[in-house]
Amino acid sequence: MSHGPSRGRVLSAAILLLSALVWLPGTSTADAPEDARPNIVMILADDLDTTSTPVWQAMPRTAALIRDRGMEFTDGFAPMPICCAARASILTGEYGHNTGVLTNAGEVGGFETFRDNGNESHTIATHLHDAGYRTGMAGKYLNGLEHDPGHIPPGWDDWNAGVDNFLYAGYNYTLNENGTFVKYGVAPKDYQTDVIRDKSVRFITDAAASARPFFWYTASTAPHFPIPPAPRHLAETVPTAAPRSPNYQEADVSDKPEWLIDTAGVRAATIAATNDVDYTNRLGSLKALDEMVAAIVDTLAATGTLDNTYLIFTSDNGYSLGAHRLTQKMAPYEESVRVPLAIAGPGIRRGTTDAFALSVDLAPTVLGWAGIALPARIDGRSLAGPLAGDTTGWRTDFTAEYGGAGASGRDGIAQEQIPGTDTPAIYAFDMPSWVGIRTERYLYVRWYERERPLAEREYELYDLAADPYQLTNLIKTADGRAAHADTVAALDRRLRELTACTGSSC
Repeated sequence: MSHGPSRGRVLSAAILLLSALVWLPGTSTADAPEDARPNIVMILADDLDTTSTPVWQAMPRTAALIRDRGMEFTDGFAPMPICCAARASILTGEYGHNTGVLTNAGEVGGFETFRDNGNESHTIATHLHDAGYRTGMAGKYLNGLEHDPGHIPPGWDDWNAGVDNFLYAGYNYTLNENGTFVKYGVAPKDYQTDVIRDKSVRFITDAAASARPFFWYTASTAPHFPIPPAPRHLAETVPTAAPRSPNYQEADVSDKPEWLIDTAGVRAATIAATNDVDYTNRLGSLKALDEMVAAIVDTLAATGTLDNTYLIFTSDNGYSLGAHRLTQKMAPYEESVRVPLAIAGPGIRRGTTDAFALSVDLAPTVLGWAGIALPARIDGRSLAGPLAGDTTGWRTDFTAEYGGAGASGRDGIAQEQIPGTDTPAIYAFDMPSWVGIRTERYLYVRWYERERPLAEREYELYDLAADPYQLTNLIKTADGRAAHADTVAALDRRLRELTACTGSSC
């Protein structure tokens, strides 16, 4: 469908105008008593890490309006570090081994698996909608939605989801806007983050005029490759070299698993050719995302709803930017699993906390704010304690998982390619499946979880206190395995518990 006016959009405009007239100051609200429950706005970035990217310097408005007004979690983690699996867990509060979504497509990944496993019946949206909240979203939902672009999941009152991978390009994409396909072009006004910003402003303005509390979920693809800076930011986006951390283009990867050893050369060459350009575009695209956050907060203030609104800013997963000769995400290493997380709102104290906060914790936190009893199936924990400065009995470990690229090599990041740009070279940048456990001191990883029998798998152990950049795998050699046998045995036992956990046992 064209970008121009349509009957549905004209009707929507008429309804908005009527709503504005009905809710003029002084209008009686006797028939619609105010619901005092808080509003909730979740702002999700895409592939935004905190290890290599200076998030708060790149997004000063977001830092001032959310981080500095609330609580920053300096240990925020994405236990399923690839887009679809991460978002499935954000929506449900469940680990990937319970949603069944561990990658972007195939038997253990993608929108179709998420839907077919029944997950859409118990998302943040369905719980809030059933409790009387007005719900809406704009942007990226789940990888694979392009195979059923007309689908609108239950629980959403206002649905504006991207239905093709041109969404990653920032232009020439299509949104399903409440059942109507709207094609956006290549003009500056079509820049994706700005379109999502405008939809956010409209939703909040409209929702604030009603008697219902609201939930808004905004999911721009910034700074996911290859979205460029907005046109107005191109001139100020100067070439910038990605940070050269101690593990950048790691010189000796002989202690890493064989999949990385075998592809280290092509990975290093690709990083040398593309990484700085990628990093420059990432920083540039964050400028519009930062402006979107400011527009959302300004609209909340203008509508008188800011003081009763919780704001969450985070990302689905991190991004490697050359660490260990890796691009993309998916890995169990710090760059892939660490994400920014800042939360502001009524009653939240200001400051920072090092409590382990996971993607699966967002849903129970949101439901708690709304006064909704937590379903037994939710794996995460409400962040209410750490948000109040109380970490008594808080978790000291968690499991992380990735389902791999699948037998065809296409189930992982190949699903994130823009049409017409897919190339077999992308297969070299994915990786096998794995499960791992992250404690306050150690990272322990078991590779080839879905590809090989237990006896043929490879293992990694890192002492993060002594080796924060994960340069030395302590159990690559026979001597290393012997020296750390007790530690590995304990971690392996705990890993088995966590990868089989459900609900409170997680």
